Amino acid sequence: MSATSRDLPGANMAETVVYEPSNQPGHDRPVGSPEMTKPNLQGNHRYTFGSGARPLDGYTIKRAIGRGGFGEVYYATSDSGKEVALKLILHNLEVERRGVVQCMNLKCPNLLTIHDLKSSDAGDSFVIMEYVAGPSLANVLAQHPEGLPPQEVRAWLKGLIDGVAYLHDHGIVHRDLKPANMFMEEGIVKIGDYGLAKLINASQDTGHSESIGTCHYMAPEIASGKYQKPIDVYAIGVILYEMLTGRVPFEGESVGEILMKHLTARPDLKRLTEPYRSIVGRALAKDPAHRPARLYDLLPPEDAPKAPPVRFIGDGKVSPASLPPDLQIVDEEIHRIGPEEPIFYIGPDTRPPRRSRPPLERLRENWGAMRRPARPNPPPAPPRAARPADVVRRPAPVPTPAPLPPPPPLPGTRIRIAELATSMLWATVLAMLITTAASMAIGIDIFRDTEQAVYLFALTLLGTWGVLIAGKGVEGRTIDLSTRRMGDALLGGLLGVAALILTAWLGLAPGRGLADPFATELVAWLGPIQASNTAPLRFPAYFGLLGLFTGGWKSLAIRDRKARFRLFPIAWTALVAAVLAPISPALEPSNIAVAVSIAIVTQFVSPWSEAAAAYARLSKKRRVA
Repeated sequence: MSATSRDLPGANMAETVVYEPSNQPGHDRPVGSPEMTKPNLQGNHRYTFGSGARPLDGYTIKRAIGRGGFGEVYYATSDSGKEVALKLILHNLEVERRGVVQCMNLKCPNLLTIHDLKSSDAGDSFVIMEYVAGPSLANVLAQHPEGLPPQEVRAWLKGLIDGVAYLHDHGIVHRDLKPANMFMEEGIVKIGDYGLAKLINASQDTGHSESIGTCHYMAPEIASGKYQKPIDVYAIGVILYEMLTGRVPFEGESVGEILMKHLTARPDLKRLTEPYRSIVGRALAKDPAHRPARLYDLLPPEDAPKAPPVRFIGDGKVSPASLPPDLQIVDEEIHRIGPEEPIFYIGPDTRPPRRSRPPLERLRENWGAMRRPARPNPPPAPPRAARPADVVRRPAPVPTPAPLPPPPPLPGTRIRIAELATSMLWATVLAMLITTAASMAIGIDIFRDTEQAVYLFALTLLGTWGVLIAGKGVEGRTIDLSTRRMGDALLGGLLGVAALILTAWLGLAPGRGLADPFATELVAWLGPIQASNTAPLRFPAYFGLLGLFTGGWKSLAIRDRKARFRLFPIAWTALVAAVLAPISPALEPSNIAVAVSIAIVTQFVSPWSEAAAAYARLSKKRRVA
């Protein structure tokens, strides 16, 4: 075995095929590309074959050029001098064989050609593929850490879309799109590894996943075993983001961290400009149903394929849509044969048979026609004047507003559950901080009046959790106003029941812990009312009416609210809570502080979408207009 068959240190294992500049004797051009770096391979493992080996009849290996999860790749030449790439399959032989056979007859300029699948006398299986001397997209990105120039992005994206669209049209999902599998030679983008199975399993040698180089491009639904066409759309979105910025949208120190970000995190699209911001945003949607159904929708408008003009071949009449609105249309048919009049062709095979006449009869008929005088042509008929009833005025078109664009897609159920759990966790921390400040503001000593502070914190947290859960339950659904108000009142009533239970459990009495003299006098003035037998019902009544008149705080938790945080809802909540204060059996300002704290915490912890807010404003403007 020669020296070229040894692993070289520092290999990029994300590469399927790596090329190096080399001049082979007897060739007119250099083999490989000067833009490519010399392949370096990690580990101390040797390649199976060295330079000059002939493991397959008719092919001579020149050098090893890469190693991947499926096996090894060699640059070789046939006995007639054709350059090929030989892939030695070492793992998952039957799965790889089925995938290669399925793709062997595909013919697309944007796909690496698979020539054949052969086995050697020793039982080794080789895939004979097209050899590409150009650089991979991974190498190009390494030379442009801040992203590619716009023209290069368009060229790579157009070729990628054309190749993957061809695969999808033939019922094939690539499943492992990444920059290392994309090459460019003489201005043509070529996609490789579309016939090989992509498995996620543990490597016994390294203890890592064999697909560790591809986890940056995995769609969220792969975690549940779904390998449909939308996973290729997602990978194209990641590749486009990387070409524009030089970085992948989701990074991490481990495979698990990266995959979790694919499931829950949202990409930062602020660095992208239109139209790429919208394209990448739709391609990286967590829900596969919300990604573009057509791959060509991922192209910018100037590169999208144009539909051919529809050409009608008919009786030569002018389409009414092309006439000016004030043209007089006369009730009279104009019959003429235009340049595109449909013609039924009568040829030798379709001409009906004719009875042949004797020559003497035909001569007599022609002689008689020559002796008869010619019939004079009739004078042309005068043009018919248009009658008033015949003139039709076409009404001017009424301008119609453009239809609303489709609303921004909602995240999937799994994503919304993760958002809810995160919001509830942050609500616990934020409620503790807000209620501590509120206790100090209304004169409650948290060390002396611990029960009051606990009441304020617990009721704020329970109320915020209730608002978050209710908001997630109705998100994306259309509910009429009366039903929504009844739900708000019910949610407030349940919060009042919780307040009643907390008051009894903590042993709180009306007026305890007050620092405001006015509130103390008000409690003394309404003492008989506080002692009435209806006191247990006042907590649910107070919070139920509070939820009814404030909208149940759910408007502060919706994704399409005007802004993430606003002061007006807080002021309105405080005003309503103060007006309803006499209904509460405890007239201390704690309940007002609870209402205000819920309004503050809910806004901070609820997810907010700028795109959804913009769509809500546009929809409201259309309804008003």
